[in-house]
Amino acid sequence: MNAYTSHKQFSRLLYTSALNVDQSGERPEQTARQIAEASAAHNRLSELTGSLLFVDGHFIQILEGPPDQVEETFEKICCDFRHVDVRLIDLVNVSERLFGDWDMACLCEDEETSLALRDGLQEIRFLVGINASQATLQMRSLLDSQSDSSEAGNLAS
Repeated sequence: MNAYTSHKQFSRLLYTSALNVDQSGERPEQTARQIAEASAAHNRLSELTGSLLFVDGHFIQILEGPPDQVEETFEKICCDFRHVDVRLIDLVNVSERLFGDWDMACLCEDEETSLALRDGLQEIRFLVGINASQATLQMRSLLDSQSDSSEAGNLAS
């Protein structure tokens, strides 16, 4: 049982967006990692957990936590000029978190990404469009496999 575990209802939100390259000013994966780091700091204060994936210039993010905090954070994301084409994919009430171990995990595709990680990210990007529940489970599975692998340097918590 960690600090984010309790006996109340949580919201789990899944969205996608594209990086607005005009607003990033850096290498895209650097911007994604900076967003994840800032999100982790915010999430610790807001009792949120989740994961941010960055693949082919697109974000796939899950936020979990108290419903009001999830909604407020998503509104901020929608107003962030670094994100374009923001799409809410799934919003469900859940009794427990899948991403409770991470304030904001981050997996980013870049020139050093292994083929296995690249394939996993591409699979999730495909799944998001057809089965949000399965995409969510695949995100968790990919994070677990990266936590156990030598590529853990790509994983921020």
